[in-house]
Amino acid sequence: MSGSFTWDAIVRIGTIKPYEKALVLTVFHTLDSQKSLPRSPERPAWNTIVCFKDSLRTELVEHLTPGDLVHFQGYVRTGTFTDDADAKRRAVDLVIQRFDLLLKHIDGPTDLRADP
Repeated sequence: MSGSFTWDAIVRIGTIKPYEKALVLTVFHTLDSQKSLPRSPERPAWNTIVCFKDSLRTELVEHLTPGDLVHFQGYVRTGTFTDDADAKRRAVDLVIQRFDLLLKHIDGPTDLRADP
């Protein structure tokens, strides 16, 4: 089912971790309150997204820093692997295909705590 589903999100960058063949980003966003409950609070959420394309990884590292507001687009990639204990595992990756920097965070640290 690789590439069967697409996704897009407007998020704040948490961390950026380069690896040999991938770039892993943690991102923070707020889930919308439920429309049926007028006073329901927004809920914070963290996700992990990944980039495999070398040229795009370079762009992400050069242009993004923690706290930046970014619009990402990509696809969902699924796969299976066998772990060290010889158990079959399934992996689901949110793969980045495109990004647009919406707001550069330049004035001090951003409070990205999970609890308000």
